[in-house]
Amino acid sequence: MTFYVEKSLAHGRVRFGVSPRHSLEEIDGDAALSTGQSGEFLRHRTRGFFFADTREIGSPAVPQASSLARTTFRDSLGGEGSRSLAYYALMGVGAILFLLGAAVVSRGRAAGWFEVIIGLAMIVTPIVLTAQKRRQVRAEEEKIRGQREERERREREMLDAYARALSAVRANPSEENLAAALRERQNLEVPYKVWLPLAKRTVLQIGFDALSRLGPSQAGQIADLMAHAADKVGLERADTNDVKLDLYCVVLWHLLADDRLGEAQAAQLEALRSGFGISEGSAPVEAQIAEEFHMLRGVDRESLPRKQCEIKLAFHEYCIHSTKATLFNEKGMERGTGQLYLTNKRVLVALKKPAEVELSQIDDVEVNVDTNRLTIGIARPSKPMIMAVEQPIYTAALVDIATTMVERPRGLA
Repeated sequence: MTFYVEKSLAHGRVRFGVSPRHSLEEIDGDAALSTGQSGEFLRHRTRGFFFADTREIGSPAVPQASSLARTTFRDSLGGEGSRSLAYYALMGVGAILFLLGAAVVSRGRAAGWFEVIIGLAMIVTPIVLTAQKRRQVRAEEEKIRGQREERERREREMLDAYARALSAVRANPSEENLAAALRERQNLEVPYKVWLPLAKRTVLQIGFDALSRLGPSQAGQIADLMAHAADKVGLERADTNDVKLDLYCVVLWHLLADDRLGEAQAAQLEALRSGFGISEGSAPVEAQIAEEFHMLRGVDRESLPRKQCEIKLAFHEYCIHSTKATLFNEKGMERGTGQLYLTNKRVLVALKKPAEVELSQIDDVEVNVDTNRLTIGIARPSKPMIMAVEQPIYTAALVDIATTMVERPRGLA
């Protein structure tokens, strides 16, 4: 079997299959990375699955202003605090007078018309006043609507011009194109967060292109190119550093997906990290995941580990792995935390109401790194086991490998 790993990278979500990992001796000595000029995955291995949901760079959208005209009449009537209470009280008293007057009129007494008229006046007055207020609001909004639409049109034109300038920068990060991007950025009147994603993707693309041309050994020069472009397109220092870290993480994940993180590639990664000025603790998730993949080197069905378990084992059953696990239902609600045990026959999470599945019933295994969720798909009609564990990749791999084991009596082996 092959289990799957999902991860959101800076330029899109990736999903790849993980087969038993090669030993370090089996990894090629080619120092070339598995990342292409546009940040795409370049496969060097002939096996495995890799799917990428690349997000288009696109263009930022102008935030839409809310409109007072969308407020309903009822909300307008009840939206003026203490005055609204007075309106409701007046309408309530008016309704009572109207009903009393109508009752008197129904008995043939003309005196009841006075109460009817007064009651109607008391009911209608708040409605008329509210209608007048709404007309004033609409008139005021119409007065500023033209100004707002003109401002939004101008902002859209500025953003479009900025987006076109960045597109030119991505195609050719020349000083001329960077200067044009600087001019368009200085003209922007929208908040920084509106055009931030577009600017970051542009600098990231420049980094991918430079990395493809210069290689990790020139990481310092690549970092300078990215910093220079970031300054022109308007990124703050913290966001510039984030883009460098994003590029580093993409390169690392591509090597992991390609099962090519050997000594030669690790040296390239280290050169990239050092040249970018990225500290060793800047990407703790990636560091942990890389270590878990490293722990799986050379582990297959013939070399699965064994350890002591605190559960009662059946005949010919032995324990392979145990770790703390928090179990969730399909809606994401926590079911409890207990110890997960993997044996050569089953997966068991020891809770007050234990969750257990036979290995023969497991259909697939998947890890979502973003949510730190390990999902064990089970043959229908059973629901999947969804959990958070300390080493999701390592645990998922052991479960996946264990499902390939076929236990037979010795006489039939």
